[in-house]
Amino acid sequence: MANLTGLFQRGGSYYLRVVLPQNHPLLVKYRSGRLIQTLGSCSHRDAVRQGTVIRAQVLVGQSPATSPPPGAVRSSRPSVAVMTVRLRDVYDRWVQSKPLTADSIAACGRAVKLFEAQTGNPALQDLTRNQGDAFRAWLHTLPTTSKTARDRLNWVKSLLKYASQELEIIPKSPWVGLDIKTRTTAKRQPWSDQHLKALFGHDIWQRAQLPTDTKAGGVAAYWLPLLSLYTGARCSELCQLKPTDIGATGTTPTIKITDDAEGQCVKSSASHRVVPIHSELIRLGFMDYAKSISGPSLWPKLPQRAGKPGGYFSQYFGFLRRSLGIPPHTVFHSFRHNVRTALTESRTPETTIDRILGHESGGSVGARVYTHVPIESLQSAIETLQYPAQALVQEVAAQI
Repeated sequence: MANLTGLFQRGGSYYLRVVLPQNHPLLVKYRSGRLIQTLGSCSHRDAVRQGTVIRAQVLVGQSPATSPPPGAVRSSRPSVAVMTVRLRDVYDRWVQSKPLTADSIAACGRAVKLFEAQTGNPALQDLTRNQGDAFRAWLHTLPTTSKTARDRLNWVKSLLKYASQELEIIPKSPWVGLDIKTRTTAKRQPWSDQHLKALFGHDIWQRAQLPTDTKAGGVAAYWLPLLSLYTGARCSELCQLKPTDIGATGTTPTIKITDDAEGQCVKSSASHRVVPIHSELIRLGFMDYAKSISGPSLWPKLPQRAGKPGGYFSQYFGFLRRSLGIPPHTVFHSFRHNVRTALTESRTPETTIDRILGHESGGSVGARVYTHVPIESLQSAIETLQYPAQALVQEVAAQI
């Protein structure tokens, strides 16, 4: 029989040592951070059997049963009551295990509820691969996309992996390898000239009439779409900007996209970048606006979701887009497609495009690591971005 983590022998009897994770609820009782429990057995097989149950019990936050008093008669094969551990017990422990975003906790919680509803919520020790296949098939019947179904299955699989590898409640996840293939849905498209004119013909950009929806963030509603159209930056990257992120590299006005400040995050290491500010943004007064803000956020009235800075603004922008009759496949993220398409058509080198958009460059390791793109080259590329709709946008920033 395999060894058990923390199992040791002293004076002929077996004991179990469990090191409690940080923030574990039993740390209040076991201040040393360790729990040592006698198993009352000289049999390695029985000790492993008992220790596995106790370890699982402890790691999901339950105190182990009190050991018999010294001198008590023990049978050579003591009976062990099998502890019932369910997926929600593991979920509750996972939530406490490390810093997690509210979105991740909520998404995983929804997957657990679906698991409980479809499977009947069995003990993890009794969970079978056949139940996993049935759960996967059931997810396909729900009125969601295949990607959503796959995400829900993966959340459950992640908890089972956590129960196996971290908590050692089960020897192995029975659902390893189960997957859902996603179907390609309608791809996001660049904004057409027609739709750009519809958007920037709105009173926000024509008469400085800012929306009253708090999710729009006041003046952020005016600047964020324009910034994305002329930088290719993601919505979350723009929503988390600080006034100190607007500056200059040499004589070139730039936006710094980073995760240096509290509350900032980027998608990958390649997303750390400096993007020149297009002359059209300067004409419209963006630099003057940035200099006028002294608080911690470039958008003082924009609410931000923890772990997803652009979450609320995306909701507002979706409503605005639909109200203008712009189709579902044209979204805020589509501005990035416009930028890549325009830069490609202007014969901008692929490496320069990747630097601007924050994509990992292809090619050899040397090309990715050692190729440097001068700020002057980035600025020249940015200035090639020209859109028919830009003539529609009025210099109304001073009125906002």
